[in-house]
This record gives sequence, structure tokens and C-alpha cells, in this order.
Amino acid sequence: MRPNKQVLVKVSIFVWRLLRNRLPTKYNLICRGALHLNDIYCIGDCGCPETTNHLFFSCDIFGNVWHRVYQWLRFSFISPNSIRDHFHQFGHMTGLPRVTHSFFKVIWHACVWIVWKERNNRIFKSKAQEVAQLLDNIKFVSFSWV
Repeated sequence: MRPNKQVLVKVSIFVWRLLRNRLPTKYNLICRGALHLNDIYCIGDCGCPETTNHLFFSCDIFGNVWHRVYQWLRFSFISPNSIRDHFHQFGHMTGLPRVTHSFFKVIWHACVWIVWKERNNRIFKSKAQEVAQLLDNIKFVSFSWV
């Protein structure tokens, strides 16, 4: 993955870590011995362990953000099972002009960044936004980066 020059450097580093499963998700922290096994559950109250794939795609709350993004962009998309495959598939939509690929990558970066920030706000600040607000944040951040 080459760094995207349209997004902030800290977001590019975050995505680099995300694609290598190096984010401090609860599962990764437990594997490193930094959290107790009882603390593994997702902040979305879905009762599942907080792994990278779960947090960004399967969680009842955060996974729903992607469905809203697909509706906003007006296309159907079947999510692959891995973060890396999702990134490549989302950024290279078949049948769309090559010019749009860069824009879709920016949206992807914004989406995972906003989801991660929301996850951290729920854990550390006990603040939660609705999925519609998260989508608005993704739109705003995407357009500000472009």
C-alpha cells in the first residue's frame, strides 16, 4: 500500500497498521497480555470479541456504517472477509472510471478513521454517536481531504 497523499499522515499510518492487524483492538491487547480475557467484548454491545474484522465489518453498529456508505454512493458491494481485500476491492470498483479510484480510497480511509475514533470515544469518553452522524462525519472528512 502506498501512502495516500490526500489524507493526513496520521491516518495513513493508522491504515498501514490496520492493514497489518497492528491496531490495539481488545483481541490484540489480550494476545499481548495487556488486557484480561474478560475485557474482550466489543464496545458495540453485540457480545462478540473485538477483533479487527469484527469491529470494522461485522459489528451491529460499526459494520452498519459501511451499508450507509454504500447507500450514499449508490452501489451494491459484497464485503470480502479481510480488511486488506476490502481495501483493494473498495478502491478499485470495476466498471468505474480510473479517476474515481483515488476518491473511493479517500472515502475508505475516512470511514475506517471515523469508526476507530468513534470506538475510542465510546471506550474512553463514554460518548456515542448515531450511525447517521458517523456517515455525516465520513462525508465531511472525505470532502475536506479531496
